[in-house]
Amino acid sequence: MASGNEIAAHHRRNGPGNSGTAGRATKGRGKGVGWDQPMKGKKEMPKFTFIDIESLWDPQLHEAYLAIDPKGDRNTDRHGNIRHRLACRRVIAAAAFDVEVLDGGAIAIGGLRAWDEHQYGDEVEVVSRLFEHLRQRPDTHAVTWSGLAADLPLLTLAAIEHRLVLPPQLRANMLHAARRGSWRPHIDLALQMKGNGRDWSHMTEVGLRLGLPAELFAGKADIAEPQSGKEWLAMRHRVGTDCILTAMIALVYWRANGLIALDQVAALHNIADWCLRNKAIAEAHEAPLANLRAEMFRRMGDEWQEAV
Repeated sequence: MASGNEIAAHHRRNGPGNSGTAGRATKGRGKGVGWDQPMKGKKEMPKFTFIDIESLWDPQLHEAYLAIDPKGDRNTDRHGNIRHRLACRRVIAAAAFDVEVLDGGAIAIGGLRAWDEHQYGDEVEVVSRLFEHLRQRPDTHAVTWSGLAADLPLLTLAAIEHRLVLPPQLRANMLHAARRGSWRPHIDLALQMKGNGRDWSHMTEVGLRLGLPAELFAGKADIAEPQSGKEWLAMRHRVGTDCILTAMIALVYWRANGLIALDQVAALHNIADWCLRNKAIAEAHEAPLANLRAEMFRRMGDEWQEAV
């Protein structure tokens, strides 16, 4: 079995850096052939900021809405629970994960930032910091999962209420600004993957098909207002992990569609490795992410053995 240094050297020869590389196609295994074949023609080497927010229902906003439209409380689900209108929610946490695709198919991770009300005070402080993060990176493309349906409307409402200006990537007049190129200022990955189809895929479903550990998605649908510093830390980990998972899925999806050249195995390995080394995830996610890193490293070793 090759050593870690030998495997890393093999991947460096086939693409720059050790933060994710593009090498040559493997031989003999149908599922591996073509995983990193270069694209024809000169392609844009894009930068992405994967963002996510968490929000909670604001009872005071809902009561004010009912004062105007008393019939609004009739909008209930089959269990009799009031359906919380989107505009009656407030942002309590946000995160941003920066990734650049380099020439040759390597990836460079710029970092993960997360903000919440517990640290910074209120919605305006959380949203302002997310906006400033994007504003300081005018050449990056903002990427969300189902952001057009939920995240962007909430961020726009926050901007209206708090007299903020949306960063260029999230402005309404920028949604169609990239028709001449491959990348829009804002990319809703869930919508992009749906295409012209009828059904939407949940992030969990796509992640499982990609081979990501199921434990990373546990509890995604359960959101409650944090009551302690420990619970707020869990919220920051939650919103940050969603950004990381979106990045993993997005890079592999774009590679499959020929938009970027990427060594899929190395990219997943190195994102997992970065997260573990920088303690960017919850303690409960460390073991499954370490298992993913080990599995990707094993596959890298198998590919190295086939190539030599």
